[in-house]
Amino acid sequence: MVEAGFHYDIGKFKCAVFSDGTLGNPDSGDEEVTSLNCLLIDSGDQKILIDTGCGKGFQATAGRLAENMEAEGIRCSDVDRIIFTHGHIDHAAGCFDQGGKPVFPNARYITSESEWDYWLIPPGSNELHNMFFESARKNLVPIRDQFTLVKDNDVVLPGIKILSAPGHTPGNVMVEIGSAGESLLCIGDIIHSQKEFIDPEYLILFDVDPERAVKTRAQIFTDIADSGKLVFACHFPFPGLGHIIHKEDHFAWQPI
Repeated sequence: MVEAGFHYDIGKFKCAVFSDGTLGNPDSGDEEVTSLNCLLIDSGDQKILIDTGCGKGFQATAGRLAENMEAEGIRCSDVDRIIFTHGHIDHAAGCFDQGGKPVFPNARYITSESEWDYWLIPPGSNELHNMFFESARKNLVPIRDQFTLVKDNDVVLPGIKILSAPGHTPGNVMVEIGSAGESLLCIGDIIHSQKEFIDPEYLILFDVDPERAVKTRAQIFTDIADSGKLVFACHFPFPGLGHIIHKEDHFAWQPI
């Protein structure tokens, strides 16, 4: 089923959230569904996509990003840059189809140097982590010449800055978009489920460095709640836009 994008502006940037579908979490015990939201930024001279979803073949409810974009007249060939918050399958696998052909043929890719370095490490004994990085190691590592690797807190394009948020993966980042006094913070996989506001270790099995991930989340939640920043959450219910707020003795999500 084709789903419409959610359109809004951040200063001069024309932004749209497109759904790649959803994922079920069989380990949650309550049939929790995880949204897959991807952010497209039109700067006027470039179209920049943050993350690409799962692509086809992972779960039947996912892999819908391209058709949802194209239903609104945005061709995959129109995308100039793709920024990866990290290399997990639900954020990076959508840039290649099941035959290994690029879905966004004219795009160049951006990721952090530390994330790239982790992709180069041979798989270890954790089969879940191996599976989540399999697509990046198979499809992205061989095309190093199409990547720009950036350092923590670099401005990667005018008005678009990478912010280091390690723990979930070694090179996990957030993306800050700013224009004309307005801003939006894409928090990537700092959080997957609102249950993590109460129980920070709820989905810790997905974190490469669990202890660091929990500390990173706590600090980032505090900073966001104190600042009142507008947030784009990749895995919260579509369109994943809202605020993280203080609520009694924990944090909470306040959708726009």
